[in-house]
Amino acid sequence: MPLRLLQPLLGTTSLGMAGVWEAMGEIARLSPMVIALRTDAALAALADPKSAPAGEPVRMVAEKFDALAQSTVAATLEAGLTVGRSMTERRLPVDAAFRVATAALEPIRGRLRDNVRRLGAGRIEPGTGGE
Repeated sequence: MPLRLLQPLLGTTSLGMAGVWEAMGEIARLSPMVIALRTDAALAALADPKSAPAGEPVRMVAEKFDALAQSTVAATLEAGLTVGRSMTERRLPVDAAFRVATAALEPIRGRLRDNVRRLGAGRIEPGTGGE
């Protein structure tokens, strides 16, 4: 395929890649915050066992399975939609991979944002990838 035919397609590829990196960056940024907040709550519970959040240990494990299931469903649905789109739009196959990866990462991002808010780190500011 000549380069002049690929150039319009490369713009969508770079946007897809940026979406994946944005999601991974937010996950890398929020994960340590959630770990620190949960560690802080666990240490506080050592001093005063009544201050321990009810059900937090069970929630920590259960939400991982829930996020994994949501990610699997989102990736599967996006893969199916991408096959349909490939019949009507001219896109590179790598765009499909970026769309599927972004869809798979979205439930994890949402869960991390929810945990940061719930555990007390405050509101995620708009423009920092948490919109």
